[in-house]
Parts: sequence; C-alpha cells; structure tokens
Amino acid sequence: MRGPREAGVSVVSALAGVVIVLVLGSIVLSQTLGGSPAHHGAPASQPGRPATAPALASAPPAAVHAACVTDVAAIESAVAAYETLHGSLPPAGTAWATGVGGPLAGQRWPSGDASFTLEWTGTSVGVRPLRGPHARQVILGAAGCADL
Repeated sequence: MRGPREAGVSVVSALAGVVIVLVLGSIVLSQTLGGSPAHHGAPASQPGRPATAPALASAPPAAVHAACVTDVAAIESAVAAYETLHGSLPPAGTAWATGVGGPLAGQRWPSGDASFTLEWTGTSVGVRPLRGPHARQVILGAAGCADL
C-alpha cells in the first residue's frame, strides 16, 4: 500500500514530465513557424556571412514546374476574386493583389526566385523564365511553365 509521501512523488514527477514536453514542444514550434526575423521577407544577410540561396535555385525541374503552375493558378484565382468584387479586371502590376484589401493581402507576390518571374499585364498572367530556351521572354499562362 502506498503512503501519502509516495503519492506526492508521483505527482511531482508527472508535472516535471509535462513541463519537459511543453518546453521541447515550444522549441520545435518556434523553429517550424519561423522564430527568427530572417524568415519574413528576403533572407537576411549578416556581415561576414553570405546570404542564403533562393529556395528554388537548386530545386529539381519538376518542383520548379509545379511551383510555377501553382503560382499562376494563385494569380488567376486572385484575378477572378478581384473581378467578382469590382466588376472589371485589375490593373497591371501587383499592388491590387497584395495591398490592403487585395485577394493576396499580407502575402508576397508569387515568384520562382531564380527560376522565373510572374507578372499581371492587365489582361493575362505572364511567366518569364530566367533560364532555358525561352529565357527572359514572357509566355502567357501556365504554358510558360513548360520550359522550366
């Protein structure tokens, strides 16, 4: 039979275990959710330390193509949302989408970093591959993702 002293030890060890799990969980979450300011926007470069490479710079071609198609679809969806709300297509550029009240408000304009750039011309989505046979040419829609 257990005495009151043994029951107290069990409660203390259980609380210690819970505290350890919570501390480890908070460390994992802070690393996963971007606990440092360098995760917001462009990578921070510190003196004496090179800036980190863009995420898609060394990605396999299939991943770059998939990212391009997804980003084009996101812009097309934002255009449709804008058109539904305002009754007309948005103006050329990105301010209509990422500004206050825009369909992508609070987000960055989708971009393939070192592989491609995307633009809204006022009538269509353009993909500009930065490498390959059609480098620096604008190709409309997801068809522009084919050469990435």
